[in-house]
Amino acid sequence: MKKLAYKLFGGETSERVLAKRIKIFVLIGIVLIALSKILYLSGVTFPNFELIIPTLVVVGSFSLYCGPNRFWRRTTRYFGLIALVSVFTIDVIFWGFRSIYIFTWPGLIFCWVLGLQNKLSMFDKFKTLLGRTILTAAISIIIFDIWTGLIGHTITTGTSLWAAFIGQIPFTFYHLASLIFIPPLVGLGKMLVKIKIAAPVAVRAKVGATSSEWR
Repeated sequence: MKKLAYKLFGGETSERVLAKRIKIFVLIGIVLIALSKILYLSGVTFPNFELIIPTLVVVGSFSLYCGPNRFWRRTTRYFGLIALVSVFTIDVIFWGFRSIYIFTWPGLIFCWVLGLQNKLSMFDKFKTLLGRTILTAAISIIIFDIWTGLIGHTITTGTSLWAAFIGQIPFTFYHLASLIFIPPLVGLGKMLVKIKIAAPVAVRAKVGATSSEWR
């Protein structure tokens, strides 16, 4: 277990340790997005209570460093697209292609791109990160629901805009409840970047019998 923990979290330098932990954070984000869809299919979560948008926003909001490796740089840069592949695949496998996907898939990509605009540092204060990511996720959810629930549903089903609006209200409230996932996601990111760094410390050394100096 110690060897495995060292491989996952350890490293020769603090820079390498940080890069490893950021990789783990990105991978956890990809897994959570796929898991959210699976939980919905299993009936564990109700409609619109999901991890997809919160995870896309939180991971997308951070400026992440994964070391010089080209593969990981690209994985981090295109995290949203890579993570959403699982969502697109599961949708098609279980329901086939539906016209509403023309709206939901670009909507999810938009949420990720909106998160990218934050360019936050994990080293900022937790309250600052939490406030920014919650606000971004809330805006993303509302825009996503307008785009898919009002515009998309109206166009693809022929339902009147007023009826779609009335029906969408409870779903949007459910959807906003997904913001509960933001604090633990931000907290996880903050926890992973807590790295011990060796730093020189001033010590008093005696010089001769009576004098002393700091070095």
